Amino acid sequence: MIYFNNLNNPISKIDDIYAEYSKKEFKSPLRSTIPLIVLFKSDQTLNLEMINPKNDTNIKFTFEYELYNNIQGGGHPSCTDLMIEYTNGCIVIEAKRTESRYNTVEEWLSESPNHQGHRKQVLEAWLDIINSHICSRIDIKEISDLPYQLIHRVAAGCSLNKQHTIIAYIGFDLSAAKTKYYVNFLTRFSKIFKNKLDFFLYCYEIVKYPEQNNLETKWYSGQRNLAQSVIRGIKDNKLMEVTLKKKCQINKD
Repeated sequence: MIYFNNLNNPISKIDDIYAEYSKKEFKSPLRSTIPLIVLFKSDQTLNLEMINPKNDTNIKFTFEYELYNNIQGGGHPSCTDLMIEYTNGCIVIEAKRTESRYNTVEEWLSESPNHQGHRKQVLEAWLDIINSHICSRIDIKEISDLPYQLIHRVAAGCSLNKQHTIIAYIGFDLSAAKTKYYVNFLTRFSKIFKNKLDFFLYCYEIVKYPEQNNLETKWYSGQRNLAQSVIRGIKDNKLMEVTLKKKCQINKD
């Protein structure tokens, strides 16, 4: 079953999901959401060679999975690109394509002095979820040089209290430098938490169809709202296909 944000919002089929996203999500043909949905539509999200839930009849796919915190004045929840939940496990999927480097925990806490106390509370709440799930005692200082977004994504998976928790970063057309960047911080995080969670990086190549090239040309020429064409292209399977080129299992032989 497909959901958006949470289990209270079921979606009958994947091509009904586009209206659920914010209006800006598909304005650009370069968003990582596009190949992620293409990946899903081609049934490759259940073929990642991790824990295989294919025989589970109660699989839940939640796009933009929300993790709320109970901190007063918490604002909007942070969202994970896709959460795959099955009987005894979950797979947290974070898609990357052209995104720039995310701020580290230290940078995120210091960039907004007026909200620093609140951000620290939110971060501590995320860490509490992780520490409780894997029986650890990691504090903020130990993760200060890691992307703050990663802490949230791991907390989202741990919040489900499943027997198996997997965090999979899926990169589309990543450069060698970006691939190294993701491998490095996933490895660092895994070591801090004593390899108690499973981390993967999957690198996919995008094979662009003419319509995708056409949309990118329009984008680079200055057109900044291509949402209708992007959504139509995804629906009609006319933008791209994705091919797995590399898989990295972090801190595993």
